[in-house]
Amino acid sequence: MLKILISNDDGVDAPGINCLYEHLKEIAEVFVVAPEINQSGAGSSITTNRPMKVKDVKQNFKSLNGRPVDCVHLGIHELCPWKPDLVISGINLGANMGEDLLYSGTVGAALEASELMLPSIAISSAAFGQPGSKGEQEPNFETAGLVAQHLILHIESLILNPSITLNVNVPNIPFTENLKVVKTKVGTWGSRNPPNKIENSKGQVEYWTSHRDKYPSNDIDSDIATLERNEVSITPISPDFLYSDSSNSLHNWLKEVFNK
Repeated sequence: MLKILISNDDGVDAPGINCLYEHLKEIAEVFVVAPEINQSGAGSSITTNRPMKVKDVKQNFKSLNGRPVDCVHLGIHELCPWKPDLVISGINLGANMGEDLLYSGTVGAALEASELMLPSIAISSAAFGQPGSKGEQEPNFETAGLVAQHLILHIESLILNPSITLNVNVPNIPFTENLKVVKTKVGTWGSRNPPNKIENSKGQVEYWTSHRDKYPSNDIDSDIATLERNEVSITPISPDFLYSDSSNSLHNWLKEVFNK
């Protein structure tokens, strides 16, 4: 039976991770190591300036006072009762698409699993007026859980480099057998909003990060456009930072400027 380590960035008590656990325990051996508090926006950051502590939460659930990446790293090497075959991160509250992949702790946790035998999975459920939602609705974790369950039932037949992470975004709709699932590419949200500057009750200036008010049109095969059509988006991503298209021009420039 497949052995799966589950983590997230919303915290060990978040409804999304508990929903994922309930759906996957029916088909695999599963174990949870997740942050003890919400770590949304942690990206791929790690804890280096203090020791970390582990707590037993309930059966097959442990929490860590660290980042999502810390949870996966310790889960693989120390905390799991067995070596996992696969890591799944989520179910995140809200979609993770476009440039937001740089900040997502959900995606960061999944990327940490590149040493395992199977591609890792980050799964998110659209919410709060994001594409695929209607108004200020809560995410449909049940649909995302059923999508994850179906993926896992067939994951061992997927021939893909284990360094790949599948970034899955699920629309905020009820699950049906006709729900379309498509391979996508990373879209774009465009420029971020400037910081929101406010003055608090003590007359002190504070700055808040705000969401984008609008975003550009995206290609039909992007993650954003796909979720707008109420289809499941699955984008293969990798922590490979080499942008090969610019390698030759950079080489020639360095040769001209520094190595005459």
